[in-house]
Amino acid sequence: MEFQVIRAEDFPLGKPLPCNLYDRNGVLLLKAGEMVTSHRKLEELSVDGLFIPKQDKDEAPPEPPKQSPFTLLDALPSAVERLFGYMSVEPNFPGRTQALAKTIQEACEIDREACVAWVFIGPDVRYVIAHPIHTCILCEVVARQLGWSVEERLSLLNAALSMNIGKLVLQHKLSIQAKPLEPPQRLEMQAHCEQGVAVLQKLEVSDAAWLNAVVQHHERLDGSGDPKQLAGEATGREARLIAVADMYAALVTTQAHRPAQAANVAFKAIYAQRGKQLDSQMTDTLIKVMGVFPPGCYVKLANGEIAVVARHGPTPTAPIVYSFINPRGQAVNVYPKRECAHAEFAIKEVLIKSKVVVTLNHKPKIWGYKI
Repeated sequence: MEFQVIRAEDFPLGKPLPCNLYDRNGVLLLKAGEMVTSHRKLEELSVDGLFIPKQDKDEAPPEPPKQSPFTLLDALPSAVERLFGYMSVEPNFPGRTQALAKTIQEACEIDREACVAWVFIGPDVRYVIAHPIHTCILCEVVARQLGWSVEERLSLLNAALSMNIGKLVLQHKLSIQAKPLEPPQRLEMQAHCEQGVAVLQKLEVSDAAWLNAVVQHHERLDGSGDPKQLAGEATGREARLIAVADMYAALVTTQAHRPAQAANVAFKAIYAQRGKQLDSQMTDTLIKVMGVFPPGCYVKLANGEIAVVARHGPTPTAPIVYSFINPRGQAVNVYPKRECAHAEFAIKEVLIKSKVVVTLNHKPKIWGYKI
C-alpha cells in the first residue's frame, strides 16, 4: 500500500475521517469514520507523522459527510408546533413524540458540539416551542455522557419534549408577560405537572418513566419543589436531569420578564444550586459536556473581535472560535478561525445573543457542513 502525507493544518478536525490514518511506519492510528476533536489529540497523533492511503486519479472520491445536524434540528420547531397544535386530533401522539426524540438523538450522534451550539444560535421561535427542544438536546448530551441506554434516553427525551404540556397556553403568555405572575397564574404553574400527566394519559402515553419524569420535573433535591415536595432520590433520575437542563435552558433564553444570562453566568447559577435544589452529578456532567465556553456562545476577544465558539480547544479556556465582527464593530464576509490559546485571541467576555447586533450567517459552514 502506498501512502501520502497529510499535514496537520489539513486534518479534518471534528469530522469523520474519510479513510484510515497511519503513522510513517504504517501503524494504524485511526480507522475511517473516527474523529479527532481537539488539537492536543492531533498533536499526540502527529509525533510520527500522519499518512493516508495514496489515491489514484481514477479512484472514487471518499464518501460524503453525514447529514448535517442543522438540517435535522432546523426542522424541529415546525414539527413541535404541529405536535402541540394538533395533539387532540392527530393519532399516535406517543409515536410522533418519539420520532422527534429520535431526530434529536440522531443529530447528537452526528455532532454533539453542533447540537449544543444550536441551543444558542438556533432560529428565533416561540419560547413554548424552542424551550422543550433546547432542554431535550441538553438532556440527550448529558444522558449519553452518563452511559444511559438508547431506550432510557428516549423516555427521558419524550418527557423533556412534553414536560410543559399541561401549561402550553400559560407558558406562552408568561414568555411575553413583563409583570410578575398573578396569584391564579401561580396556582396554575404549581398544578401543571399533574395536569400534564393527565393530558398525556388521555393521549395514550403509558410509559411509566415518561410520566414520572413529567410529574416530577419541578421537584427539587431539598424538598422545596412541586407538586409533592419530594426530596433527594425520591425524585427519579430522569426528572432530576430534566430539572437541571430545564433551568439552564431557561436562563440562557430571553423572556419578557428578564433578559438572558450569558452562558458562563448561567453555569454559576445552576452550580450554586448543586446539591441543594439540583442533582450534583447531573449538574457537574452538564457543565463538563458543554465546556467552560459552550459551542454556540458569543465571545469578545482580546483584540476586540466578536466571535462564536465552534468547538472545544486544546484547553478548557481556549476553544476554537470564528470571528464574524471586526474590532470596529463591522461584519466580515469571511469568518477567520481563531485559536484562543494565543494571547491576541484570548476570550475577555461572554456575550448574550441580544447584545450582538450583527447576524451570524452561514452557521452550518462554521461546523463543517454545507449550507
